[in-house]
Amino acid sequence: MSLPFHTEMARQGHLYKLTDQGRIVGGAILFLENGVLNVGRIFIAPEHFRKGYGILMMREVENLFPEANEFALDTPVWNVRTNRFYSKLGYKETKRDREFVFYSKHR
Repeated sequence: MSLPFHTEMARQGHLYKLTDQGRIVGGAILFLENGVLNVGRIFIAPEHFRKGYGILMMREVENLFPEANEFALDTPVWNVRTNRFYSKLGYKETKRDREFVFYSKHR
């Protein structure tokens, strides 16, 4: 994803950041439509991997949108780490194709 893309997502109100003591450690691109929050992307800076920020980010995303009754996202099939991560957080696989695993979680 490019800087112009993230700038446009911020301008449209879809880019959220996660900070710790004023430093940006990660972010998410989120789309709410008809009670479904689509997590377009979630990202944590590599130097902050394995420090609990991913779990914190997903909990904050879910709490930030009380009107959402479903959370949907996808991740590459090859990324074993993220597939395990979403399953650990209670997301259920809804579909799989050659490239992506699609997940959903209901309140």
